[in-house]
Amino acid sequence: NFFGRSQDIQDLWEQFRDLQTAEVRLLPVYGPSGSGKSSLVRAGLIRELGQRLLPGRDRARVAVLVPGTQPLQALATVLARIAENDLTPVKKAREFAEELELNSKVGDYDGLQRISNTLPDIATFPLIVVIDQFEEIYSYEPQGNNPEDREKRQSFVAEREAFIQNLLYAACDRSQYVSVIITMRSDFLGATQQHPRLNKLFSKPGFLVPVMQPEQLAIAITEPAKQVGYEFNQATVQLLVDFTQEQDAALPLLQFALSKIWEGLDKKVSPEDTLKEIGGVGGALAQETQKLYESLTPEQQKTARSIFLALVQTSDDRKYLRRRAPISELVTSHQDETLVRQVINRFTRPGVWILVTSANEQQVEMVEVAHEALIRNWKELKDWLKEQWQALLQKRKIEDAAAEWQKKGKSIDYLLRKQPLHDAIKFMKHIKNSSELYLSQLATNFVEVSIRTERQSIYIDYARFLIVPMIFIATFAHFSVVAYVTSRTDCNPTPFVKQFLWYANKTGNKMNGIYLCKKQLNGIILTNARLDGAKFTDTKLNHARFSERTSLQGADFTNASLIDADFGNSVVWEAIFQDANLQAANLEHASGLEISQVKKAKRLCETILPKDIVEQLSEQEKNLGDRDC
Repeated sequence: NFFGRSQDIQDLWEQFRDLQTAEVRLLPVYGPSGSGKSSLVRAGLIRELGQRLLPGRDRARVAVLVPGTQPLQALATVLARIAENDLTPVKKAREFAEELELNSKVGDYDGLQRISNTLPDIATFPLIVVIDQFEEIYSYEPQGNNPEDREKRQSFVAEREAFIQNLLYAACDRSQYVSVIITMRSDFLGATQQHPRLNKLFSKPGFLVPVMQPEQLAIAITEPAKQVGYEFNQATVQLLVDFTQEQDAALPLLQFALSKIWEGLDKKVSPEDTLKEIGGVGGALAQETQKLYESLTPEQQKTARSIFLALVQTSDDRKYLRRRAPISELVTSHQDETLVRQVINRFTRPGVWILVTSANEQQVEMVEVAHEALIRNWKELKDWLKEQWQALLQKRKIEDAAAEWQKKGKSIDYLLRKQPLHDAIKFMKHIKNSSELYLSQLATNFVEVSIRTERQSIYIDYARFLIVPMIFIATFAHFSVVAYVTSRTDCNPTPFVKQFLWYANKTGNKMNGIYLCKKQLNGIILTNARLDGAKFTDTKLNHARFSERTSLQGADFTNASLIDADFGNSVVWEAIFQDANLQAANLEHASGLEISQVKKAKRLCETILPKDIVEQLSEQEKNLGDRDC
C-alpha cells in the first residue's frame, strides 16, 4: 500500500547495500518533520530488504525501535524479542539492558555486538537495527535546574552516550554482523555535534529524504484506491496535490484528508463532497484537532488553549500566521512544565501531526502549528483569537521584548520604560483571571525587573532634582548658624545657644572673641574648641567640660559660675577668673594657669589646682584650693 517513492526506495536500498562493505555500517536518513522519513524506511526500505537480498547474505532480521526516554531499555527489549521469539521477554530484556550498560576493559560499549554474536545463524542472518525518531535522544533530555532535574539529566546523558557508542561499536565491527539505520529530523542535526563520529556520518553516507514531486504525490493518492477498484478523478487529485505541494509537514495533512475521503466513500459520498464538507485538507486537520481537544481533561484543555494562542502571530490588521515558540515560553508560573509537555505530546505524537516540535540553532526545543490551514479552519481557535485579539497583541509585544532582553544578556538598556512599561503593568492586571494569556516565566521576570529599575530611576531623578536645593539650603543654614553665633557683640539672651555652639564647634569653626556673656551654658561640652578671647562674663558654666585641648587663651570668665567645671587639658593662658565661682572646678591639667589668675576668683572650695602651682604656694597658702570652704 506504499506508493510514490519507488525511485527513493531504490536509491536508499543501493546506498544501504554499498554501506555493507564500508568502515561504518550506519545509515542516517533525515529530513524535515512530516517529510515521510519513517514511512520511507519502514514501509519502503525494510520491505525492499525482504524482497532483495544483500550481497553474500541469505536474508536479514530487522529490529525496529523508537528510543523514547530510555533508549538502552528500548534496544534491549527488541533484541530480547528476537533472541527469545517472545513479545514480552521481561527477564531477557533486563539481562540485555545490563549488558548494554557495561564498559569493556578498554572502555568500549560493546554490549550490542556481544549480544548479536549470540543470535543463531548470525553469520548468514545479520541484524539490522532501525532506530526511528532518533531525535528523541536529544529532545527528551530533562530540563530544569533543581538538584533532582540535574540528576535526571546527568543520568539521561550517560544513557544516551552508552546507546550511541553501542551502535557505533557494533556498526564498525569487522564481523559485519550488525548494520544500523536511523531516521532523524533534520533540525536536530546540530545536536549531533556532541558526538563528532556520529555527526560525520550525516555528510557522506547520510540520506536526505527528498520532497515528493507532484507526480509522486498523485501516485501516492491514486494507487492505494485502485487496489480496491476505485478511481479518483483528475480534478480531485490535482486539488489535493496543489494543496500538499511545497507545504511544510504536508504529508500528514494529506493523510487526514484521504482518511476522511475514504470514510465518505464507504458511505457513498463522493471525494468532492467530502472535501467540501470538511473544508478541504485544512478542514480535515481542524476536525481532527477538535476531536483531540475534546478528549482532553478540563485542565489540559485550559493549557491547550494557552499553547495554541501562543503559537499564533497576531498583527494590527488582524492577520494571523503560525508562530514558532520555545517550549520554555509556554511554561508559566500558573502551569508547570510537565502538564505543558503532556499536552504538546498529545498533539505531536506520530499519526497526529497537529503540532510539530523542533530545535533551533542553539538546540532550544521549539514547537509550532503544523500548518496555517489549522488557524484558518479550526473554529474553536478562531473564536479564541477573536475574543483575545487585543490582549494577544500586547502579550506578543511583551514576550518578544523579553526574548530580546534575554538575547542581549538581560541588559537594562532593553527593559521596558515609560508608556510600554505602563501598558505591560496594565496587561498583567488584566490577565489575572485569564489562564490563556499568562506570560511566560521569562516575560514575567522581565516586567518585574523593568518595574524595579523604573522605580530606582525615579528615585534617582528625585534625588538629583532635590540635591541641589538641599545643598543650597544646608549651606545657607550652615553659614547662618555660624554667623548667628559668632557675630553677636552683646550679652542679650540667645535661643538655642548651646545647640548653635555645638554645631559651630563640630563643623570646625573658630569662635575666638565670641560674646557668650550672661548665657545659660550649664553642662556644655566644648571639645577642641577655639575660644580664645571669648566673653564668658556672668555666664552659667556649671558642670561644663572644656576637654581635649580646648583653647581658652585670654577668655574672660569674670563673675562666671564654674561650679564643678572640668577644664581638662585646655589652654587657659591669660584667662581672666576675676570674681569667678570655681567651687569644685578641676584645673589640675589646665595649661598656662598661673597663681595670680586663681587668687582673683570669688570662690575656691574643693578646687583642684595644678601640682606645679600647689608646689609654689607658701605654707600659709597650701590650702588655697579650699580657701572659701
